[in-house]
Amino acid sequence: MNIDFSLLECLEAVVTEGSFDKAASALSITQSAVSQRIRTLESQVGLPLLFRTRPVRPTPAAQPLLRFARQTRLLAMEVWPEVANSALQGQLRIAVNADSLGTWLLPALTGWMQRHAVMLEFVVDDQTLTQARLRNGEVIGSISSDPVAAKGFCSVPLGEMPYVCAASPAFVAQHFPHGLDLAAARSAPALVFNRRDALQADHLTRCLGWKEPRFPHHFVPAFEAYQQAAILGYGYGMMPLLQCQAALDAGELVNVTPQVPISVPLYWHTWQLESELIGSLGKALVAGAAMALAPIRAEG
Repeated sequence: MNIDFSLLECLEAVVTEGSFDKAASALSITQSAVSQRIRTLESQVGLPLLFRTRPVRPTPAAQPLLRFARQTRLLAMEVWPEVANSALQGQLRIAVNADSLGTWLLPALTGWMQRHAVMLEFVVDDQTLTQARLRNGEVIGSISSDPVAAKGFCSVPLGEMPYVCAASPAFVAQHFPHGLDLAAARSAPALVFNRRDALQADHLTRCLGWKEPRFPHHFVPAFEAYQQAAILGYGYGMMPLLQCQAALDAGELVNVTPQVPISVPLYWHTWQLESELIGSLGKALVAGAAMALAPIRAEG
């Protein structure tokens, strides 16, 4: 198949923007032109490439095309720096967990951003799920808790992020006067980031041997608000030590399970692609993580 890069660009724009009309605006063409280009590409491939949902999602057949489109654009940005002048063309999408984004990630990339004229889009998801976004072509790299790289990708260890199961002193006095036990865990309200966050349930399994934890919980899907909810006594929950250390030191929070430490290993996944941008981005992440995270311990 002869590749028409304008068709690939259109496919990428629709998936990135989430709709045909927003893609048309980003590309400065009409919505009918976007629809025609997608139909042409689907005709060439012989398969549907988009689920016409809200937002629009790529089908499995579209995923290798999206990866190719983004790899090609990335390489073009290095050969023709003026490509980065467009907000759409110069944007690199990275899948990250909210806790990394809220703590060590932005400081790690400050110097890199000053040296490269590109825009970043951070796609936030649970660290157990970000790698899927890389495989399906949504992003150029992901921070994941999975050490194993998929075929065609590479994985680099970043470090372990320590977590604390924390709550306000008043909450602990009310709900855990004798410590966290199964009876208390069944009734005490917990804090969970969102429906894809399994960290609290995993910790209760580890602490109590509770195989399928079912407990009352608030969903608080915002990094700063999550800690504030704990301080105000809404519930207890898992927070990065980098986030809550000051509150622990000030006595606003206490560690509910000091006898059961927990840390999440993090890895940088990206394409196996000779690219200065990708390579330097990975080096910046590794250097920044080394300043903030603990080294990943060898198993066994």
